[in-house]
Amino acid sequence: MWKRTAVLLVFPALVHSQSLTAFNFFQSDTVSTLYLGIDFTKARLINDPTSKPDIIQQRQFNGINDLMLKEPKKYDFKEALRRTNWKVDISEVEKRNLLVDARQLQSTNDSDLHWMRKPDLDSLVRDFNFTGHTGYGILLIVEGMSKSQKIITVWYTLIDMENKKVLFSSLLSGGIIGGFGFRNYWASAIKSTIMYVNNTSYAQWQKKLGVK
Repeated sequence: MWKRTAVLLVFPALVHSQSLTAFNFFQSDTVSTLYLGIDFTKARLINDPTSKPDIIQQRQFNGINDLMLKEPKKYDFKEALRRTNWKVDISEVEKRNLLVDARQLQSTNDSDLHWMRKPDLDSLVRDFNFTGHTGYGILLIVEGMSKSQKIITVWYTLIDMENKKVLFSSLLSGGIIGGFGFRNYWASAIKSTIMYVNNTSYAQWQKKLGVK
C-alpha cells in the first residue's frame, strides 16, 4: 500500500529573484528602483568662509535636488546605474535637508571630506522615512564639499527600503566642472560623479560583487 507524501516544490530562480541583495540588483537592470535624491544632512562645507549657511540650508540643498530632476538628461542617474524600471520620490530628502543645522555646516578641517564610516550610513538609513516604499532605493549621501580643493564626496547607497538596510555603498569624489552660484557649482561636481559611475564605477561594482 502506497503512502501519500507531501512534497514542497521550491523554485530557486523565483526565490532568488525576490531576494533583495546587492548582487541581484547589479545582475539585473529590470528590477524596480526608487531614486530617493541627495541627502545633505551630514554634509560639511569646508573652507568656504564667505558662504551663507542659512541660505544654503533653506534653499540651495533642495535647489540642487530639484535641478537634477528638471534636467534628467544632464544628470542621468538612470543611465549611469543601468536602470530600465526607474521611479523617483525625493520628498523625504527635501524635508530632511530643511532640518540641517546651519551652525554645524561650515568647517575648516580638510579631513571632513572623509569623516563618515559605515555605522554613520547605517544610522542615517535607519532614521530615514521611506513613506511605505519597499524594494530597492538609491540614495546619495553627501559627506563633504571642499571649496579649496574643489571636490565633493558622495556615498552612492543601495538600500532595502522595507528593512531600512544598506545593501551596498561606495564613496565617490567629484570635481567641479563648471557652473556659477552655489547650486550650479556643486551640481557640476555631482554630475562628475554620475559620469564616473557611468564610465567606470558601475563595472567595477559588478566585478567586486562577482556579477558577470
